[in-house]
Amino acid sequence: MPVVSSLRRSSESVSMRIRLVPFVPLLALFVTVASCEPMTVESPAPVPVVSASQPEARAAAVASPAAAQIATPTAGGIEARVSPTPVPSPVEAPIPTPVPLLTPTITRVPLPTGTVVATFAATPSLVPAPTATRPAPTPTRQSSPSSGRFAGCSGSGPVTFAQSPMRLEDVQHLLPYGALAGAHVTPIDHMYFSPADWSLGRDVYEVRAIQDGVIYNLQPRDVNVDTGKAKAREWRMDIAHTCTFVSYFDLITSLEPALEAEWSKTQGGRTGPWNGIPIKAGQLVGRIGAQTLDFGVYDYSVTLPGYVVPSHYDRELWKVHTVDPFPYFPEDVRDALLKKMLRKAEPRSGKIDHDVDGRLVGNWFQKGTNAYAGTNPSKYWDGHLAVVPDALDPTQWRFSIGNYSGGARQFGIKGNGPDPRNITAETELVKYELTYFEWYAANEPSRHGLGIGGVRPGDDIASRNLDQVLGVALVRMTGSRTLQCEVFPGKTAAQVDGFTAAAKDYER
Repeated sequence: MPVVSSLRRSSESVSMRIRLVPFVPLLALFVTVASCEPMTVESPAPVPVVSASQPEARAAAVASPAAAQIATPTAGGIEARVSPTPVPSPVEAPIPTPVPLLTPTITRVPLPTGTVVATFAATPSLVPAPTATRPAPTPTRQSSPSSGRFAGCSGSGPVTFAQSPMRLEDVQHLLPYGALAGAHVTPIDHMYFSPADWSLGRDVYEVRAIQDGVIYNLQPRDVNVDTGKAKAREWRMDIAHTCTFVSYFDLITSLEPALEAEWSKTQGGRTGPWNGIPIKAGQLVGRIGAQTLDFGVYDYSVTLPGYVVPSHYDRELWKVHTVDPFPYFPEDVRDALLKKMLRKAEPRSGKIDHDVDGRLVGNWFQKGTNAYAGTNPSKYWDGHLAVVPDALDPTQWRFSIGNYSGGARQFGIKGNGPDPRNITAETELVKYELTYFEWYAANEPSRHGLGIGGVRPGDDIASRNLDQVLGVALVRMTGSRTLQCEVFPGKTAAQVDGFTAAAKDYER
């Protein structure tokens, strides 16, 4: 799952490297689904509509989107796996009821020379420029559960981590689970560690093992997941600490030479037998620079409750087993990492599973596209759709779709409603007006975005939608686990009367 840092202007498709896709230097990461394509509106009989653009529901107005600064993660972002003993049961923090943003007086300040600027366009994202990273192949299964599901693993249960994957002084900030970025249409299952200084280039900062384990999956990536274009090599690494508890890194810009030499003997099992590579806590495994590091932790004894049909995510088996890494770090390391985390809402690590059976909120897949896996491995996200809370400011809703005029996009919703938790099969047709959005420091509103001069650890980070309406999404639930959706780029709610023959059917 990839994510790399790269800013794009609103007119361009944003790609992130979080294992997702777009933002100012952020992370590197993920992948797709066939979604609602924009169509010319015909004139079917008008349908009763619940509009999200009522004045009383509108969030604070903001100045021109051209001034908004955004950091985009790249697919293949930061992944860390933490497991203290005993392992706390996952707790589902309720999503706060979305409320209108306060309307602070916004003073736009000139950006420093050389600052990369982007606007939240069709594809805004939560992390500094993440790049989509291809998912790893299904983990190697052993002949019997007792021998372990991952090559070379032993034992079961979580472990306590020994240290942070990066030195604390090398980390500018952390982005939580649950971001949306480009090909990461559904909430991302890894975090992003943003390096202290992106300008220093690749291979500047050390990445070290957080605990003893076995590298059971190690694979290079030489192309950009979103565009298919060649790029400098980066590495994905999956580490089994036991046969049920693993951690993940992605977007590593260079491997430690001895590890690469060992991998080269069989290309990680592609040309000969492979039983993983044993590593020790604190061992140097690679380096990162000029982009975010993906980090995630997965406990295969835990299944997240917020996925209505967990089997739909079998393409990425680890996803439904994602756990909060912070409880597994030593207290001093945990506290230091939490001070770097931009998200202040609980859970601090973020949240990725938002499905509520019978309600609009959560993830959807276009019918006939093989759920999360999609029908085209190189663009699996094309049929994905998600209506979920913002990762940094969960009071605000995001509309994320795999195919909006041909590309994956993420939007704010004008007026921040109607609340998708209240949309059911009994609800009338819903019109969402789609907008750019940005994060800003509520304690100092002139600082916005994830780039230079933007938000930073310790800020009270909020998000706001910008004024420009970029398009309209029509949504109607047709059953407890089915819905109809159509997007109309360049239209406003007043210009759209109802569905056309281009509407798409989705399911859980």
